[in-house]
Amino acid sequence: MAQCFEDFLTVADCVVIVGKSHPQFVESEVLTFHLDRVPGQPGYLGEYAYLLITIENARGNQQDLRYFVKCLPFSDPEQRSIIQKFGIFAKESRSYRDLLSRFNQDESKVIKWRPNCWFMRDDLLVMEDLHVQGYRSMPHGQDFEQDHMLLVWERMAQMHACSLELEHKQMNGEKLEPKFSTMMSETTFIRENSWFVVGLEGILKVALNASKYSNKDEYRTGIESTMLDKMSIVYDLVQPTDCYQCVLVHRDLWFSNIMFQFCENSSNTVDFGQPISCVLLDFQMSRYLPPAVDFWCALYLLTRRKHRDRYYETYVNYYYSKLDEKLRLLNLNIASILPKKQFLETLDHYRLVGLLWSGVLLALVKLPEGFMAELHQEDPAAYHEFGMISRDKLIMEFLQKDPYYRDCLLDSVEETVEYLFRFK
Repeated sequence: MAQCFEDFLTVADCVVIVGKSHPQFVESEVLTFHLDRVPGQPGYLGEYAYLLITIENARGNQQDLRYFVKCLPFSDPEQRSIIQKFGIFAKESRSYRDLLSRFNQDESKVIKWRPNCWFMRDDLLVMEDLHVQGYRSMPHGQDFEQDHMLLVWERMAQMHACSLELEHKQMNGEKLEPKFSTMMSETTFIRENSWFVVGLEGILKVALNASKYSNKDEYRTGIESTMLDKMSIVYDLVQPTDCYQCVLVHRDLWFSNIMFQFCENSSNTVDFGQPISCVLLDFQMSRYLPPAVDFWCALYLLTRRKHRDRYYETYVNYYYSKLDEKLRLLNLNIASILPKKQFLETLDHYRLVGLLWSGVLLALVKLPEGFMAELHQEDPAAYHEFGMISRDKLIMEFLQKDPYYRDCLLDSVEETVEYLFRFK
C-alpha cells in the first residue's frame, strides 16, 4: 500500500500523463514531479492532491504543468477497505477509461461538460486541474440560484445526449448496461452498504424527532411503524429497467461535484459573479437509469424547497428542450428516443430516489465546513461510527444548534414524509 502521494506515481507515469495532456511536449523530458495534498476532508471516497510536473524541451526550456490527482485513501486503512470492498473507486476509473472515452467529443457538437482524465488506474486518477481554467466550486452554504441550475441542466442534458448517441448510433441500438455493466453497477443503494442504510435510518430519526409531523400522534405512529419499509422501495427503483429509455446517469450532483466559471465583472449579487459555464465531476455512483433520476437527484441536492416549488416546471421544460437541442446536433430525434410523455412518466416514477438520496447526503454535506475533517483527525472511531453505524447523535446535535443545517435537512425530510404518506 502506498504510504504517501509520491508512491502512487513514477517518472514513467508522468511521461504518459504529459504525452496525453500536452502532445506538443511528447518529446520533452520529465525532470521532477511533486504532489501537494489538498488539506481537509474534501470527500469520503478518496484523497486529493495537486500534481506539478516540471519538463524540459530539447532547447533546454523548462515548464511546469499542473494536474489534479484523486486516489484511494491511504491514510485510513478502514475507509480504504470499505471503498475497495464495493469497488467504488475502481468503477469511476474504468468509467473514464472505457466508457466516457467513447462519448462524442466533437467540439462543434458537444460542449465541455466534464474534466479531461489523462491517467487512470483502479486506485488513482490524474485529471486536468480545472482551477487553471478559472473553474471554482460554490462556497459552502451558498445556495444555487436559477442561473446556476440552468447551467447544470444543460451539462446534464449534454451528458445524457452523449450517452444516447453512443447507444443509438455507435452501438446501433445495443443497450449500454450489459456491455459496460462493471461501470454501471450499483454500489450505494444496496442493503449491504451500511453507509447508505444508516443514512436512511437518519432520515427516520429526523422525521420522528424534528419534523413538523413528529409531535402529532396520527402522523408519528405511521412514520415509526412503516417509514423504513416505505423507503426500502428505493432498492427496487434503482434496478435496471426495460420499461423506459435509460442513459448514463451521474446521481451524485451535490455542490462539490460541480465547478463553475464566473464572469468576474458581473453585477450579479452572487459573490463569485455571474456563472457562465460549469462541469460535472465524480462518476463513482453512475448507473444506467432514466434521465429523470439525475433530474431529481440534482434538484433535491442543489435547491431549497421554496426554489423547487417556484421553478420546477421551468426546469423540467428547460432540461427537456436542451436534451432535444443536444440530440439534434448529434443527428438524433428525441421524439423517437425519449418522448416527452415518457420523460414526464419517469419523473413521477423515480422521484423517491432523489428525495432519499438528498436526505442521506445532505445530513453529511450540510454539516459545518471542515467538521468531518476535524472529526476524522481527532476522533477516528466517532468518524467511522457516523459513517457506518449510526448518524443519529450528530444529526440531532446539529439540528438543534445549526439553523442552516436544520433548515436544509428538514426541507428534504419533510417533503419525503409527505410524499411517502401523502400528508398535506
